[in-house]
Amino acid sequence: MHTFLVDLRAYVPLHPFIVPIEALPALEALPSASVHRVVERIPLGPLKLKTVYVVALEPRGNGEVRGHAWQSPRVRLHTRYGLVDFVSGTRFVERCFVDAHRLIRPFVVSQARKAHEATLEGLKALLEHR
Repeated sequence: MHTFLVDLRAYVPLHPFIVPIEALPALEALPSASVHRVVERIPLGPLKLKTVYVVALEPRGNGEVRGHAWQSPRVRLHTRYGLVDFVSGTRFVERCFVDAHRLIRPFVVSQARKAHEATLEGLKALLEHR
């Protein structure tokens, strides 16, 4: 599961906005992270807004993965993914922190929530059918 979480290519069929991704060289500040250029088409009423940004997925200890996304204009998403063991099974936990200008933050949070909920539902369906 940890391998899946650090492979952004696995998210493409699950994420409702991602169109293509492209692998990039590692970042000096995050040498263990996989880095990608992502293109999304975000719904904005009847239109779709194209946005391009960089994502780094950084494996950490204890099954945790940290995601970093740098978008324009000055939008930063920092996400922590982890697996928590319970008696009845394993729970996937996601925490997402958004840093954006106050005028666009509500829109960014709303779209991130929609995209992440759809992605997690797709991940759940994928895991339940294994």
